[in-house]
Amino acid sequence: MAFWKNPPRIVRPLAVGCLGLIFFGTACQHESLAPPNLDPDYISSPCSPDSAYFVRDVLPILASNCAVSGCHDAATRAEGVRLDHYRAVIQTGEVQPGNAQNSDLFEVCLETRPEKRMPPPPRSPLTTAQIETLRRWINQGARNNHCTDN
Repeated sequence: MAFWKNPPRIVRPLAVGCLGLIFFGTACQHESLAPPNLDPDYISSPCSPDSAYFVRDVLPILASNCAVSGCHDAATRAEGVRLDHYRAVIQTGEVQPGNAQNSDLFEVCLETRPEKRMPPPPRSPLTTAQIETLRRWINQGARNNHCTDN
């Protein structure tokens, strides 16, 4: 009991910090940083040349062209759109699984007017191959998938 009346200097701040975490920690909501294979929607399968895979094919396109500082990354979220991980792409990119033509993410990549095109000038537009990969992935169901070559 004497310990709690006059604890060492470090104990009291730790106790207060732990209580704050208990009472206030549940109010915070953060994106899951769990590996994609822990996501219940994650699918891993052998690679097929006819399929587009989110982890292998789509995410690198989005990460290098869209989810960059000042655009659709976690910090900026331009126009409320975040394209740096699967759930954000689906929730904010207005992707219609199975229907690329009605998916905003796909349509803005086809846009030719500079003020509407993504990525915007002076960045280069996506290549035909990149656009085809996005189209194929969305038309195949826009799944959180990955493939492994064995």
